[in-house]
Amino acid sequence: MNTASPAPFAAVVALTFSLTLAGCTGGSEDAPPSQTSGDPVPTQSDDTSSGQSSPAPSANTTGLPEDADLSRNSPRVTPDEAIATAQKAAGDGTLHAIELDYDRRDGAWQYEVKILKDRTDFDIDVDAETGKIVKNEKDTTNDTEKAIDLKSPMIYGEAFDLASDQGKGRLTGWKLESDDDRTEYQFDFDDNGTETEVSVDVDSKRVTVDG
Repeated sequence: MNTASPAPFAAVVALTFSLTLAGCTGGSEDAPPSQTSGDPVPTQSDDTSSGQSSPAPSANTTGLPEDADLSRNSPRVTPDEAIATAQKAAGDGTLHAIELDYDRRDGAWQYEVKILKDRTDFDIDVDAETGKIVKNEKDTTNDTEKAIDLKSPMIYGEAFDLASDQGKGRLTGWKLESDDDRTEYQFDFDDNGTETEVSVDVDSKRVTVDG
């Protein structure tokens, strides 16, 4: 996808998660589906045991504009809903990436969900407002990827807190991806035209900045 801005949790973001996936688990109790202020958290409810604080969600009824700040608002479709839609299309498999950003070509916020199953890598785009699949591409591959888990070992809220110390401005997109045995969140910030990509390794909690 990524015709909008360089990609990478909201969603992210500010989103909600509840995952039950073949090849990966991801129940979601860590964040509200949408909110109008505070840290974005892509899960179904606030995680009161994680030490993360997040204000009560506020329903998004009008849809997100192109210049939305994902740290304050989220689309109607939650990450777990997008994943469930993609998993149904792929016939279940190993979820190894999910990304949310604005696709200028289609003029819409979209999730890109990547699922590996039986040597086939599915790349599925889900409209973040309607929940409909707008792209379903697949390639044959011999690659193997670790399953990502939006709850463990690092929830979105914790990753965003670490990233926001380094990234300034509007959150324009986020991603959680497993690649070459490394799993990390990526957050894209835009500070009045100055773009910064901040990555957070879920295992080491190491933060790196590109931009």
